[in-house]
Amino acid sequence: MKSVNIGIIGLGVVGKGVYEAIRKNGDLISRKTGVSLAIKGVCDKDKKALAGISAGDVPVRTSSADDLIKDDDIDIIVELIGGIDPARGIIRDSLAAGKNVVTANKALLSEHWEELFRTASENRVFLNFEASVGGAIPVIRAIRESFVANRIDTMYGILNGTTNFILSMMAEKGASFEEALKIAQEKGIAEADPDLDISGKDSAHKLTLLSLLGFGARVSLEDVYTEGISAIEPQDIKNAERWGYSLKLLAIAKDRPGGLQLRVHPTLLPAAHILSDIEGTDNAVFIKGDLIGEGLLFGKGAGKEPTSSSVVGDIVDIARHLAYFCGENPCPYNMDFAQEDVKIRKVEDLEISYYLRFSVIDKPGVLAGISSVLAESEISIASVTQDERNEGETVPVIILTHLAGEGNMKKAIARIDSCDYVTAKTVAIRIEE
Repeated sequence: MKSVNIGIIGLGVVGKGVYEAIRKNGDLISRKTGVSLAIKGVCDKDKKALAGISAGDVPVRTSSADDLIKDDDIDIIVELIGGIDPARGIIRDSLAAGKNVVTANKALLSEHWEELFRTASENRVFLNFEASVGGAIPVIRAIRESFVANRIDTMYGILNGTTNFILSMMAEKGASFEEALKIAQEKGIAEADPDLDISGKDSAHKLTLLSLLGFGARVSLEDVYTEGISAIEPQDIKNAERWGYSLKLLAIAKDRPGGLQLRVHPTLLPAAHILSDIEGTDNAVFIKGDLIGEGLLFGKGAGKEPTSSSVVGDIVDIARHLAYFCGENPCPYNMDFAQEDVKIRKVEDLEISYYLRFSVIDKPGVLAGISSVLAESEISIASVTQDERNEGETVPVIILTHLAGEGNMKKAIARIDSCDYVTAKTVAIRIEE
């Protein structure tokens, strides 16, 4: 039986999970594939992490990535340290040294995919990255292979398990954002510094990769309009439920005649929408193509086991090729499909319905003042609710609008927020029907 040697760089949650998965299910993988996976070396700056790996299991334990990159016996480098640097150099040097690479690094790939794919092609090696989007969901493979014949016009979904868990806690338990975040951190779902997740940036990185693969669009993080969830309060979720909506952080990409829409933001969805049932750390991606029609990919989107599953799947994909075909990647990455002239629609050009929560002093004329500004901005009101009454005190006024221009909405909110009867920044949430 052919044996393929692996070097793992980064023994964090996912790196340790990959190590454990291969140890636990290595025999199963061999029976299914006819290939034996052998972990030849591991690398981490943390001595405690290295000490957790038995020398009897792994011959090489080192704090220097170069020790694995320069090891002629290692066929596949698995980069799992995350971030841009030094991960960029590690992947680039591994590819240049003729090593195949598996990574889950969406931030790096979304910014430097062209350099890394070209280096892989020049050296006839593989660069696999299924775990970079969607955890255990095979969305990258689906778009690159299963849906390759399709003209995809819509992709959107829940791409971050941490934020979905937080919003689920707020919906189920009535927890505040801060309380839900604390629960997520205590369970190991959220990082100690959760900004990348709660700001929406993690989802935006993933959306740029999906847009590259699905639309052939050369886009960057700056092309994605991004809002996080920190301004959401339990009352917004309760209000949404009252009108038959759920609240999710969605990553949305739509190819329309006016250009490509790329946005990440809290979104109200009809309760009957299939994505409304995605709870906890689960992820889901909705894809619409001219041949497949509408499809949904769903599964665990975060955590050690789901992400490790995709990483090991990428390893096996490469290992099979090395075992049964040849030592080189016979299909270089096609760089020509990525178009530079794709028009990106500005978010100000968006036409969409809105949920608005104004925090205002309860006194006569306030609702009339708000309505007047919205009307002058060509924004039509669908419904208004003011359940709380406490004259002279701050109360919420909730308004749902018909389709309105994003540019007009931003100007209207700025005008309203400058009024002396407004006590806090207005919360505006877009509605996808």
